[in-house]
Amino acid sequence: MSSKQIKQVVELDSSQEDAFKAISNPLEIIKWFSDAAILEPKVGGKFKITFLKDSKKPKMKMNMDFINEGKILEIIPNKKLVHTWKWNQFSDFPETIVTWELESVFDGKTRLTLTHTGFTGKEEGPASLEEHTKGWTFFLNELISYCKN
Repeated sequence: MSSKQIKQVVELDSSQEDAFKAISNPLEIIKWFSDAAILEPKVGGKFKITFLKDSKKPKMKMNMDFINEGKILEIIPNKKLVHTWKWNQFSDFPETIVTWELESVFDGKTRLTLTHTGFTGKEEGPASLEEHTKGWTFFLNELISYCKN
């Protein structure tokens, strides 16, 4: 793994199908991840998540709204989702790529491997690799809790 990417692996207590719904269905995404979500499940489809500073269900303390827009690059139902990741607030933040890979393991559980690539290493503050690593750790733990059968 390059030092300019994030790779995290977690085990979810749910089927691959349910885990895929949790990461690809906007109605599910807003239950564990962002305040608002758009995900058009097709190559070239829109991806947009919004975290509100004044959220009614704050998951993390933020000093501003964060809006992330991208597009779907690859989608294989119940197995893989790849999308671009670009923060509207940070003009110098590069368009990065987030890959979610699902694999059935045992007893109805699913292994999720999240890889976030494309960082330059020059990103600072909330856009930094370090802050993204903390954010993914936090939200993958939220997903683990959400996916408990």
